[in-house]
Amino acid sequence: MKLNYLERLMPGLTLPISKILGLVTLANDSVKAQFIANSARNRLQRSITNEKRGINYPAVLIGRLGVSSEYRGRGLNIGSQILDFIKGWFRSSDNKTGCRFIVVDAYNHEKALHFYEKNGFKPLYKTEQEERSFLGLKPEDPLETRFMFFDLKRE
Repeated sequence: MKLNYLERLMPGLTLPISKILGLVTLANDSVKAQFIANSARNRLQRSITNEKRGINYPAVLIGRLGVSSEYRGRGLNIGSQILDFIKGWFRSSDNKTGCRFIVVDAYNHEKALHFYEKNGFKPLYKTEQEERSFLGLKPEDPLETRFMFFDLKRE
């Protein structure tokens, strides 16, 4: 008998099969180097050898990631498990997408940013001011999201 994914991740967890614990939406994307400020481009390309540096880097975009309020904050780490699944899936030899990065426009809230950082994502821009400046936002305009990336070739 083959165990489903959740049973392998959380032995002993008994849930009705019809319960939705979390969800994620993914889309093909790319990181376009020419549209990134020099300091951020250097940060992104640091782990890529010179001969492999390009204009665009294939990426997968996390459009939405959510965990049911019924299970959020109960120590089950469902959001982190979803991200671990995505990382494994795009690192798998079965994966034919050729993606180098997982990217997300994370809500610019401490809790959301901390969640992605603890899961290995890094902000592309070191500071909000650098990101705001590059996006051409006025100082009074809110920076609602932060662009973050996870390099699939690194851990």
